Amino acid sequence: MKKTLIAIAALAATGAFAQSTVTIDGIIDAGYVSYDMKGAKVGGVDRNLTSTSQLNFRVASDLGGGMKATWRSETDFVPTSNGANQGTAANVTTATGGIGGGATGLTSGTASTFMNGEQELALAGGFGRVGFGAINNTALTAHGYSQPFGTAIGSGFRATSGSAVTGNVRNDNTLQYTSPAFAGGFKVNFINRKAQNASASPATANYNASLGAQQQASVNSLAALYNAGPINFVATRDVEDATGVNTATTGTGATTAGNRNTFTALAGNYNFGAATVMAGWQANRAVATTGVVATDRTTTTLAVNYVMGVNTFMGAIQRANNSLLGTSSSLLGLGYEYALSKTTALTARYERIGDGAGFATTTGYATTAGNQDRTRMGVGLRVGF
Repeated sequence: MKKTLIAIAALAATGAFAQSTVTIDGIIDAGYVSYDMKGAKVGGVDRNLTSTSQLNFRVASDLGGGMKATWRSETDFVPTSNGANQGTAANVTTATGGIGGGATGLTSGTASTFMNGEQELALAGGFGRVGFGAINNTALTAHGYSQPFGTAIGSGFRATSGSAVTGNVRNDNTLQYTSPAFAGGFKVNFINRKAQNASASPATANYNASLGAQQQASVNSLAALYNAGPINFVATRDVEDATGVNTATTGTGATTAGNRNTFTALAGNYNFGAATVMAGWQANRAVATTGVVATDRTTTTLAVNYVMGVNTFMGAIQRANNSLLGTSSSLLGLGYEYALSKTTALTARYERIGDGAGFATTTGYATTAGNQDRTRMGVGLRVGF
C-alpha cells in the first residue's frame, strides 16, 4: 500500500499543470531464526526472513505527451537493532555468505544508513526510460525470476545463487536505458558505469575526484526481458571489469582488484493461475589480468509457488557446480505463508545447503571439522504498507 503525500504541481513557465505525486511504501520483516552453519549453531530474533525490510520514497511527475519523470530512494533498515540503524553496530565477521546470508557480516552487525538502497532518477516516454543513480542490476532480476524466495531464507542468495562474482546488487554512478516494449512484450535493458582508476598511468587517466569515485570498476550489462501475460523471462550478461583497478576500494563494487568478472543468466517463470513454475541457469566466471581463472561456477534452479486461498506454499532446489575443483553444492528451500490481510502475513522459511563446493564460507566461526551442511530456518511476521 502506498501513501500519497502531494498531488498537484504547477509548470509556471508554460502555464500548464502536471500532476505530481510523492508516495511512501515499504516492508517490515522480522521473526525468530535458527542457524546451523556447518556445525556452528545459534538462534534468536532477527530480521529479513522473507524480504528486505525497507522504506521507499517515490516521486512521479506527469510531464504530458506521454513523458514522466520519476525518482526512487530506497532505505534498507534493521527492525531488530537500534545500533545497526545508527551505524554503530560493529561487524562481527566478514564471512561472504555467512549465517546472515548477506555479502558481509552477521545480520546483527550490519550497519544501516539512510538512503543506502537503490537510488534512481529517471525520464520515461516513447523513447523508453533513461535512469541515473545506484541502480539494481539485471543479475538480481534473473535471480528473482528463477525462484520465489527473493534474497532471503530459501533462496541460496550469495551462497549457491545470485551474482556471487560481481558481488553487489547495484553499483554507484550508473546509467540505465530500458527500451519501449516491442514484439508483444520484449524490452532491452542496458546498464553502464565508467571505470575510475587513480593509480593508472598516467595517474589521472579515467579518474575524476569530483565524481566521488576512486578505484572503481567498470560495469556493463545487457539484458533482454519478456513480460506478457503469464510469462516472465530474462537473459542477461553482466560484466564488471576491474583489470585496471589496483585496489578494491570499499563501495566501488570491485569484488577483487584486477579481475574481470562476468555473470551470464537465463531465468523465467510461467503462471498457471494458482501455481507458478520457475527456472533459471547462471554462470559466474572471474579471470585475473594474468589470465588465471579465479572463479568458474554454474547454478541451475527449479522452483514452484502455489497459492491456495490465504495459504502460499513454495519450494526450490538448486545445484551449483565449481568447475575449477570439480565439486558441487545443493540447496533445498521451503516456504509457507498465511495471509492475515493483503499486506500482512505470518511466514515460515527453511533452507538447507549441502555445501560440498564450499561456497558458503564460515570465516570467523568455529565450525565442526568435516561438516559442510548449512541450515537456516525461521518463523516471523511481514507487514507491507
